[in-house]
Amino acid sequence: MWTTIECAGHPRDLGWNQGIATREAIRSEIARAGLSCSRSRIPTLRGLASGPLRGRGAGREFYRHFAHQAERLEGLAAAAGVPSDSILDLHLRGSAGTEDGPLASRGAAIRGHRVEEDDGEARVLLERTLPPAVAGEAGWMLRESRPEVGFASIEIGLPWLVSSVAGLNSEGLAMIAGSPLGPGSGRAGAAPPLLLVQECLQRFSDVEGALGWCGKRPVEGEQLFVLADASGALVTVAFDGRECRIQRDEAEVYSEAGGAAVQHGEVAAVWGAAGKMDRVRLDPQSRRLQIEAAGTTIEIDLKD
Repeated sequence: MWTTIECAGHPRDLGWNQGIATREAIRSEIARAGLSCSRSRIPTLRGLASGPLRGRGAGREFYRHFAHQAERLEGLAAAAGVPSDSILDLHLRGSAGTEDGPLASRGAAIRGHRVEEDDGEARVLLERTLPPAVAGEAGWMLRESRPEVGFASIEIGLPWLVSSVAGLNSEGLAMIAGSPLGPGSGRAGAAPPLLLVQECLQRFSDVEGALGWCGKRPVEGEQLFVLADASGALVTVAFDGRECRIQRDEAEVYSEAGGAAVQHGEVAAVWGAAGKMDRVRLDPQSRRLQIEAAGTTIEIDLKD
C-alpha cells in the first residue's frame, strides 16, 4: 500500500506536514539504520551549521547552499520528534551508491524517450523503476508539494527524504534521478546531487531554466538525471564528481548502485528484466504522473 501525503506552505511547513504524516515510518527507518531517535528538549544556542555532521563536509554544504531543503529537513525532524542529524545522516548515506544503503540509493533503470501518437505527433515520457523495500523498511510514497513560493508538484519520495527521486510540476517540468553510481562514503565535500530534483521542480517551468541551475549548484557525486518539459525538450544531466555534463534528446540509462551505467540499446533488456517491479511514468505535456505498482495503475493529473 502506497502512502500519499500533502505538504503546503513555507519550507519548514512542508517538512512539518511530511513529518506528521509519516512519523512512525521515519522513526522506524532511523532506528533500523542504528541512529538516534531521541530528540533533545533542551534549547541550545549552537549554530545551525555546526557539529559533527552539519559543521563540515557535505552536511555543512547542504545547509549552506540548499537553505529551503535544510528548513524542510528541520521541520520534518521536529514533527517526527527525532534529531535533525539523524535525518541528515540518512540523506548522506543515501548518496553513497550502495545496494545495502537506503532505498533511494539502490539500482534503478531510468529513461526519457519519445512515443509516437496515432496522429503522428511525438510525446515525451520519463520513466523510472522503483526497487522494492526490504522487510521493515520504509517504502516509496506519493507526495504533493504546494510551496508558498514556487511551483506545485507531485513527486515520488521516501518518508525521511526532503527531495524526491521523480516528480512533475504544474508548469510541465519533469525530472527523474537514477541511483548514485559511485561507491563513495556519502561524505564528499559538497551536497549530494539528488537535492537538485526538488530545487528544479519548485523553481523552474522548463528544461533550460533547470539546466542553468544544475550547472551552477555546488554538488558532488556520480549520478544521472533526465529532464523533460511541456515543449517536448528532453535532456540527460550527468554528474561525475563536481563536473556536470549535458546530453540532449533521447536518454535510456540503467544506473546500478556502485557500478557503471548501461546506456541506449542495452537498456531494453534491463527494462524487460525488471518484470513486475514498480515504476513511475511522467508525461510533462499532459502533466500526468502514472504509477504501476502491484498489478495496478494509478494516474494523477496535476492541475494549475
